[in-house]
Amino acid sequence: MTEITFDIETIPNRSMLDRLPKPEVKAGNLKDPAKIAEKAEAARAEQVEKMALSPLWGRVCAWVGAEDAETVHAECLTAETDAEEARIVEAAFSTLAKGRIVTYNGTSFDLPFIYRRAVLLGIDPRQFGMPPLAELTARYSAEKRHIDIMVVWCGYGQFEKLDNIAAALLEDHKITIDFHDFPKMIQTPEGRKTLLDYCKQDVLLTQRIYNRIAGILI
Repeated sequence: MTEITFDIETIPNRSMLDRLPKPEVKAGNLKDPAKIAEKAEAARAEQVEKMALSPLWGRVCAWVGAEDAETVHAECLTAETDAEEARIVEAAFSTLAKGRIVTYNGTSFDLPFIYRRAVLLGIDPRQFGMPPLAELTARYSAEKRHIDIMVVWCGYGQFEKLDNIAAALLEDHKITIDFHDFPKMIQTPEGRKTLLDYCKQDVLLTQRIYNRIAGILI
């Protein structure tokens, strides 16, 4: 079966800013209204900061799927709209349906995020030949359609940064980039290329780690 190494990048869904629930602020012993307001403002800023990590409040802005170092599929948003996101999510499912999916932390993040975004966007992954999310993220499965390299290396419930394993095993690294710049990057061809290069490097590092451990740990 063809292996497709896959990764997504996400951004805050700014169209949902007005729907964010009001953050809970524990004033404690604070009595000064100005200080309470400052604390509330800080809590709101932290909430907005984390929007990209939730499929409710974020959106997929880019993805890369690689069959090998030369056969690489990639898509990036060109506008922050549901229609544009639906386009790239559907393209991702069309690619992933071709074979076994290989990810780094895809069990906890990439696959749950893109599947839940699909639900919110009115997309049915099954129409592209994709199995249910539960099948891809199950700890035990008769047909292993998804291999999560982080789970293989660390064990369930454990976490290690991709960059740390790549440095130790491959003597290579992720590209350094500030994820806060992603919304700005998708606005220009140069920015989109930079974003996809960043995502592609993550995918190729994951693919190389997979090639090193296949047949030994898997």
